[in-house]
Amino acid sequence: MFDAEKQLLNSDGAVEKQLRPHHEQLGRATRFRRRTVTVLLSLAALAFVFVAPALLPRAPSTSDTDDLQSSAGGLIDLTRLFFNALSTDHLRTNLEYYTSGTHAAGANKTQAAHTLEYFKKQGIDAEIVEYFPWLNRPLSQRVAVFNSTTHEVLFEALLREDAIPGDPASVDPNNLAPFHAYSADGNVTGQLVYANYGSNDDFNALEQAGISVNDAVVIVRYGKVHSSVKVHAAELAGARGVLIYSDPKDDGYTKGKDYPVGPWRPESSIRRDSVLLHRIHPGDPLTPGYPSTKNSQRIDPDNAVNLCRIPSLPLSYRDALPLLSAIQNHGVAASNISSSWVGGLTSKVIEYWTGPSTLEVNLENRVEYRTVAIQNVVGRIKGWEDPGQAVIIGNHRDAWSSGASDPSSGSAVLLELARVFSELGKLGWRPRRTIILGSWDAAEYGLIGSTEWVEENIDWLRASAVAYVNVGAAVGGNAFAVTASPVFQNLLYAVTKQVPYPHSNETVYDVWLRQSLATSLDADASAKSRPAISPFELNGDTIAFAMHAGISSVDMGFVGSAGAQHSNFDSFKRMVSFVDPDMQLHLAIAQVWGLLAIRLADDPVLDLCTMCYAKDIRHIIRQFEKQMRLRRSQPRWQTQ
Repeated sequence: MFDAEKQLLNSDGAVEKQLRPHHEQLGRATRFRRRTVTVLLSLAALAFVFVAPALLPRAPSTSDTDDLQSSAGGLIDLTRLFFNALSTDHLRTNLEYYTSGTHAAGANKTQAAHTLEYFKKQGIDAEIVEYFPWLNRPLSQRVAVFNSTTHEVLFEALLREDAIPGDPASVDPNNLAPFHAYSADGNVTGQLVYANYGSNDDFNALEQAGISVNDAVVIVRYGKVHSSVKVHAAELAGARGVLIYSDPKDDGYTKGKDYPVGPWRPESSIRRDSVLLHRIHPGDPLTPGYPSTKNSQRIDPDNAVNLCRIPSLPLSYRDALPLLSAIQNHGVAASNISSSWVGGLTSKVIEYWTGPSTLEVNLENRVEYRTVAIQNVVGRIKGWEDPGQAVIIGNHRDAWSSGASDPSSGSAVLLELARVFSELGKLGWRPRRTIILGSWDAAEYGLIGSTEWVEENIDWLRASAVAYVNVGAAVGGNAFAVTASPVFQNLLYAVTKQVPYPHSNETVYDVWLRQSLATSLDADASAKSRPAISPFELNGDTIAFAMHAGISSVDMGFVGSAGAQHSNFDSFKRMVSFVDPDMQLHLAIAQVWGLLAIRLADDPVLDLCTMCYAKDIRHIIRQFEKQMRLRRSQPRWQTQ
């Protein structure tokens, strides 16, 4: 069971650990290809069954058009009208409001009330929907290096972020102490071991190098795999606790100037995160599979399968530097394992080593768990022809700090879409299908708000939801990125071809394609002729909709300068100084998001590409087979 669990945590997917005889492989390959053909045909048939109702033609109607009838009797182009109604001034005002203070899960009731009143002001039927999940809050934290013989403390981490002159978000009295959502309460001590990104492959590499993490405190850097995977992998390997730091090689000064001179992560920045194993299941861990309403039955936390059992804390690279120095020249040089194990702190005159250290590290993480009320805000614009069919657009509202990029940029756009949809309504437009606007709470803890809402409305959603379109961090850089069900391929390409890219003569599609080609590792020629739409990464509010309710979903936004994510420096000042000074990227994502919602809600025949789904499955299977052949050719697998 131990090996199976570790393989499932592998960032590249589970693979067989031992090779079988050649004739057995051939037999399996033949059976696999037969099953693959069957699966492809079945999936294509299922996709047609689900999508067919939306593809059936309807009788013409006086309202069955993408145009609005003007009072003069002429036709007004709805897309042009929608684009012209959007306002960067409104977007800026919305962003200023949402970034005016720290608004963690369950502690943003004022913002929930504001969102509700804003929807109602636009004439949108709206309500607050409360749930009561089990959440933790930080009490006290400590990371110290000491000599176990003399008990002398040689270093104690500051565990705080610096104040930035002129940036009020950095000194907000409500800013949270550094901690991990759903981290285990505990006080542990052990020798320090460095495990790169903390993936299962990284722990395997340590084992092969003869380095044990049993009873150790492990230090890893953010990136590659989710924080929960890092902690759980360390737990399975026998570690006592985990420290996760932000390395400058990934989002700090090696990328460019750090904040406040540039957009990248400064030395004191601490990235908070959740370590809930949401890939097992997202949402409240004590109400698995059903909503955490006030009177719901809760399971014992000891029986929750998606909780890690060892304590963990986030660190700045300023605090990580003395820790990494303590293991220098101990164990194996990280460069001897792989060059990818070497981070960006080499410029600080240290080398990366595995350890274990001779000194001891104490990790204390004191947290308090309790049931907390969270508030989703849900608005509805009723469809004129198919009100029982719904297109859902959503964004999470809670943040670890002021959260300018993640998620307040998306919250600002959601309010602007509500306003503009209302303005279109005053001119006589109503969507063919119902549009639902969701402002979710407690996403940062483990996608709690959206998951609980899906669990409570699962039967209706499976019967009536056409699509879910999520924008979490709307603007974090200038590169457009999409994860989506393949059925949306044609529609996404068509919409982005209509949206101008800021400060250029190109469209979002043009820039998206160019950026995809620049970063693509895919050798498939067809993949190079179109922008990349990535499979779901299981990190956003699309999870419950797509994986639990089976609703075709999209998650998108502008990414790139993630040097402040989940820290006190993800502020309005940083956003307007370095990321989107004139709000043109906010405007562009509003145009894409809104136009996609209008198309999904209004088109009499939805352009959902079932063949794209089948082609993507075939491509993924070919990539998987290629990966399996590559792994089986590697000597390290042949010797196990």
